[in-house]
Formats: sequence, structure tokens, C-alpha cells
Amino acid sequence: MARGLFLFIAIMMTCSLEADNRSKVVEDYNRSSLYTISMLHPGTGMYDQIYETMLNVSVPERFNDHNLSLRLIVSQGKADDQERVKQVEDFLKCNKVAKRLVSKWFNRDKKDGAFDMQLVKDRGNYNATIEDVNLAMQSIRGKAILEDAGEQLINNTFVLVNDITYVDKHSKADGVKSVFQAISLVGNIMSAAQGNKTSGSGSSLQGVGQLGDAITSLVAGFTVRMKSHLFQLVWNDSIAGTFYSQYYYDKNTIDQDKKRAYLRDNKLFQLKYVGSYEATSSKTVLHGLKNNGDVFMKVLTRAIDENIVQLRKKFEIFKITAPLYEIASDGMIHIHIGLKEGVSSSSKYEVLERLVDDEGRITYHRKGVIRPVKGKIWDNRFMATEEGADGANLNFTSFEVVSGKDFYPGMLVREIK
Repeated sequence: MARGLFLFIAIMMTCSLEADNRSKVVEDYNRSSLYTISMLHPGTGMYDQIYETMLNVSVPERFNDHNLSLRLIVSQGKADDQERVKQVEDFLKCNKVAKRLVSKWFNRDKKDGAFDMQLVKDRGNYNATIEDVNLAMQSIRGKAILEDAGEQLINNTFVLVNDITYVDKHSKADGVKSVFQAISLVGNIMSAAQGNKTSGSGSSLQGVGQLGDAITSLVAGFTVRMKSHLFQLVWNDSIAGTFYSQYYYDKNTIDQDKKRAYLRDNKLFQLKYVGSYEATSSKTVLHGLKNNGDVFMKVLTRAIDENIVQLRKKFEIFKITAPLYEIASDGMIHIHIGLKEGVSSSSKYEVLERLVDDEGRITYHRKGVIRPVKGKIWDNRFMATEEGADGANLNFTSFEVVSGKDFYPGMLVREIK
């Protein structure tokens, strides 16, 4: 993979051998950065509710939040898959999203145009002090470590555009409304039952039982179709070289010529299309849902998580790594991933050791293979605890060793086929 950042840093990599430090360093350093956008369609079913919900959906925990202020795309009319991707690409280009992602990486000040390396330093777990860019070539180690940062961090910046439509399985509009009227009714009945200990509460609870099957059927009927389009920020030695030599300056060296040049450049920074995945949300479990907002948040959050899992399986560059959390006395390996990340009893993961050479470059070496233990897979999906799902209280997934030895907390695991 191409390398290239030309900035001197007097730096010492945080690479302590203590196990409690390893996990934090590896987990933070190896996270990809994600910017999520929702594409919605006015005039379609449940548009307003989906719109409000998507404004509050968070970036999945296994990613650095690289969101920009622009979070929603409004699309009119129908289009086939190829046309829709072209529409998204045009939108991203028109709004200079790639350039804005770079500006966020380097914390660009809108007033004076100055950049800094604080975010790169924080996400890379660098203990660094930034020096004059003119000294860049005088430090082999400083240059090597920032080249690594470009490869490991900036190059792993993604944009996920989620095209969402409500799937209306009802023949009449009244059917849609009845889903949420039913949920509200459950809430009212349960509130009455909890606040009234007389015979009236018994009648209310009986009403819940009578309505149960019908309500469950209605809620399960609320589904969305989501097609997720994945893009990656293009970052290589040529782009990095141009950026640092022609545009980069900090607050100690304000340069109006570089500021104007950066603002004029609409070609250097680009996003490349990686691929797409489409799925329909799965059946909704009623337990734990208290209001209409819960329904929307649960359905939409889980749909996004599932599409991300499938995109990870489909595209190597989008695969996540996670740190080995601890090794139990019985030899079981505990890791903070679960159903949300697509872990199943048939999954296998390689265990990687992260090594830093004398020049600061990072390499990874396989030390073994592990697999999840059946019955000990953590259900960390959104609202799994509220619905009382099996495995929701585990807090981690337990793995057994297939091959290899001498594992320790902080090593990386990555799913393999």
C-alpha cells in the first residue's frame, strides 16, 4: 500500500509491554473512521419518522466517528442501482465530501485555514510533538511513523450512504398506523396496570394477553429495505506529498497563498466506490419496546449494523480488527465483539501480533487461530438487553484456541474465511 506523509514528528510510539496498556493502544489505533449519511425519499411511507430517527443514530462503536454536519440526502424519483450509485457519487463530489474529510483529519481552522496533527496523534496513540515541516526529511523515524499513520488511519476513512425505504406490507394505510397505535396501547395498559393494584389492573393485564398475538404480528410487519453504498477516501504518497508541500501550514506559519490554493483545489481529494449491500430488516421482537421511537430506532440501527457486517465480509479493506481483551484461567479468550459484528458458531479469527520496527513502521504477524464457543456468544445488538435476548448479559464472547499459543491481551483478532 502506498505510503506518504512528509512532516517531521519527534515521536516515541506507545508500545508498552504491559498487558493493560496494549489493549487500549491497539483498539484505538486500528479503528477505521466512518462518516454515515442517510438517503431518504419524501412521499414514501413513514418518511417523517425515519427522518427523525436517522438524525439520532450513532456511528457504530467499532469505528471512529468522522461524521460531518451533512447527514441526510433527500432523493426524488426512482432509479436503478447503477443510477443511484451515480447520484450518490455526484452528491459527494458536489459537496466536496472527500476534501471535508481531510480537513477534519487535520483539524482545519475555517478562519485562518491552519491545520494541526492532533486528531492523527490521538487516534494513532502517538506520544508526539509536531515540529517544523521543513525538518521533515531529517528524521527517518518521524517520517516512517507518519507514513504509517497515513496508511493505517487516513486511508481507512469510509463513507457509508444508507438508502432507506419503508416496506409497506399492508394493503391500506390504516395498517401502518395500527402498528404504532398498538404499541401505544400496550404502553397505556401497562402503565395503568403498574399504577393500579385493584381488580382493574387484573383486567388490564388480561387485555395485554388478549392483544398479544395481534400486536406482535403488527410490529413484526414494520420493516425497512436498506441499501448501503460504501466509499473510501483515497490517500496515497502522491496526494499526501501535494497536501503537505502545497497546502499544509500550522498556526505558527500562516500562509495566505496556501490557504487560497487549498480552497481552489477541487480535484486532489477523491472518494472511490467500494461496493454496496442491500437487505430487508429482520423481524422485530416486541419485548422491551415502550414507544414508537423505540421501534424505529431498533429496526433502523439493527439494519445498519447488519449491512455493515455483510460489507465487512464482502470487502477485505472494510474488515475490522478487535483487541484480545483477556485470557481466563480456563484458557478461554474473551473479546468484546458479538452478534452485532457478525460473530457466529461457524466463525474463525486469526490472532495477530503487532510489531514496531526500529524505524517505527508497524507490521502484523499471525500467531494462531481461534473460534467462538457455542452458547457463549455475546448478543450485543441494539436493545438486546431490553428484549431479554440469550447472551445479552455476557459482555464479551468466549473463544477457544484452534491453533497457536503465547497469546496475550492487546493482540488483534480479525475474521477469516
